[in-house]
Amino acid sequence: IVKSYDKCVFIGTDATEAGKLQGQMIGEYLAANYSSYDINGDGRISYVLFNGQQGNAEAEARTRYSVEVANKILTEAGKPSLRFYDAKNSSGYLVDQDGTWSNAAANNYMKTILSAYSEKTGNMVELVIANNDEMALGAIAALNEAGYNKSGGRIIPVFGVDATEAAKAKIKSGAMTGTVKQDGEGMAMAIAKIAENFMLGRSPFEEIDSKT
Repeated sequence: IVKSYDKCVFIGTDATEAGKLQGQMIGEYLAANYSSYDINGDGRISYVLFNGQQGNAEAEARTRYSVEVANKILTEAGKPSLRFYDAKNSSGYLVDQDGTWSNAAANNYMKTILSAYSEKTGNMVELVIANNDEMALGAIAALNEAGYNKSGGRIIPVFGVDATEAAKAKIKSGAMTGTVKQDGEGMAMAIAKIAENFMLGRSPFEEIDSKT
């Protein structure tokens, strides 16, 4: 319940959970396939991370925990930690300047990156982490244009969040590696039940688990 107004509740996700789950996926996947994705053979995997919106709690938590958890798993497996592709960028992520977590923003960033970071120059970005599936799909489109993530070709692992139908189709085709499901249906059911409880004068969380 929102303390300032007792007829208002917040329905959302645990801000850290998606990042931790994504980090677990990334860490376990790379621990089992590290040498396959160290394209330039320097012993480290370089990544780009699309943050989404600056100052957004969900974006910040996903950014922190996806890398933190992945590195913990890699270290425990005796593998080197991930390295952000641009040493001059101390934040370790790229932001959608319009704050819309958009396909277009990630696509533009990825095209720019691929023009300077490539297999030919030995500094190829070897992993893409996106805080939502739309940004992941934008990055994949740019990778496709450059000849990557196509059937039978070199795959750059791409991980997102949301488990949208478009992302699941890309995973099935092999163009995308993984995503974390955000339970939109569960949230919608919770919203409907809470609205019903308010209308009937009940406690807003009656017959509902407010933590799931």
